[in-house]
Amino acid sequence: MRKLRWGLGMSVYASAILLLSACGNKLPTPPDTYELNGESVPSFNAVLGEDSSGTMTTMETADAGTGTSASQSAAASSETASSTGVENQYAYDKLDAGGTAVSQYVESLTSGNDAFTVVDENGAQTDPPDYTTETGTVTLARSTSESGKILTMEISWTAEGCQITLTYGDGAIKPAAVEPMTNDDAVEYLQGLRPEELGLTGSSMSEYHIYPIEGMVMVNGVACLKIQAYQVDKSSHANRIAGVFLLSGDKTHLYRLEDGSVRELHAI
Repeated sequence: MRKLRWGLGMSVYASAILLLSACGNKLPTPPDTYELNGESVPSFNAVLGEDSSGTMTTMETADAGTGTSASQSAAASSETASSTGVENQYAYDKLDAGGTAVSQYVESLTSGNDAFTVVDENGAQTDPPDYTTETGTVTLARSTSESGKILTMEISWTAEGCQITLTYGDGAIKPAAVEPMTNDDAVEYLQGLRPEELGLTGSSMSEYHIYPIEGMVMVNGVACLKIQAYQVDKSSHANRIAGVFLLSGDKTHLYRLEDGSVRELHAI
């Protein structure tokens, strides 16, 4: 009986310790917005909804004066001083699929007003990652009301969780990195279009000979390669010029040169 009472006492004691521990590590209350240096971003849980955003496990805020209480953090709130500025951190777990949830969140943040842009490690615009992988990271950025400052969000995910780091600091969003376009690239691009997209006749660009012209032409501040398309005259068997085109180096702008003026085409 003595041993039984001792065992029961230890069980009650252990339960009390666990209860106290749980009370001391109360999970933070998910906010509707993330606030940092006067910038506001819809939160992960606000965008996805309570049923799809899992459980918030950590909320560390650098600016407790923005309405996000530092005392709500499962870890101590602190200001992180670094070369990039100050940051907030948020973590969620118990997600059905981390990559899918992050994809939905990013889709919301990159559309509408005050939209973010997906950027690479150098701050240049880039394509979104593959959200179907079990783990991954995506970085978003947007300009702020303060000149020379940007708001950056790094979101990493696992199969069942994600971590969001919101940073305010110096920087700028750079244009997407573009590989130089060669003459062969330009010719191949035009050959892959339909004649009607270029304002030409015929059913295939195989009916035309395409030749790039040396030198660049500036159109609205954008450097373009000049390309001429020739069609074989069936009666004389001689080449006759069918159109002159200007293609930007990143292939996002295509123009047709007509009577000394340019007209942008919508083949891109």
